[in-house]
Amino acid sequence: MIARMWRVLALISGAVMLGGCPPPDGYVVSTPAPAAKQEPVTDPPVQAHTEPEEPISSGPMQLPALSDIAIVRKNLAEGPSVITVEMVEIPEMPTKITNQAGAERLFGNSGITLQWIGWEKRGPVLVLVDENDVWWLTAEHRGADGAALKLEGRITEIGADHFLFNGEITIMGTPDVDRFCDQNKEWRFAVTQNRKYYRLREFEWCDGLTDHIDIYF
Repeated sequence: MIARMWRVLALISGAVMLGGCPPPDGYVVSTPAPAAKQEPVTDPPVQAHTEPEEPISSGPMQLPALSDIAIVRKNLAEGPSVITVEMVEIPEMPTKITNQAGAERLFGNSGITLQWIGWEKRGPVLVLVDENDVWWLTAEHRGADGAALKLEGRITEIGADHFLFNGEITIMGTPDVDRFCDQNKEWRFAVTQNRKYYRLREFEWCDGLTDHIDIYF
């Protein structure tokens, strides 16, 4: 009875699969596996072939133009009457002076020192005022065995007890013979506690040593 029931189920299933017609006796109905879905095959995109571009020549290097600026005031007799600078270094604005007495005090200074070289003998400080009312400063203090302090740049502002110096400060060979410090930026010098000198307000700007750079008046 059970075997006959399975045979009837098989005949019904075969009839459904064969469109309603039962298969003959002894015929084994097999269900075909569904065909795998075929993805369309596409070729990879073709990369465009481009030749390397030829380097574009910029031509000869363009150097900044030089300009001769007449000096109308100088505090040292040996100072130049004309200075030559690059056009890109010429400031657009004259030196800002907020206190005339302070400006005259700086103009009439009495030298510069770096404590490692000593206070006994001061170095010269040259202050120049050009035809555009820009103040320039050059100074140096030299010692034995190549020790030296150098300043070169322009003064951007002068007040009652301070001035701003935009330029390069260099220390060489002191207090150690192989020491070399050099920075180019804006610096602040100021008078404090009624002292008779302007002192650079950055004391440890190079390698951790405390440098006292003083300009006297």
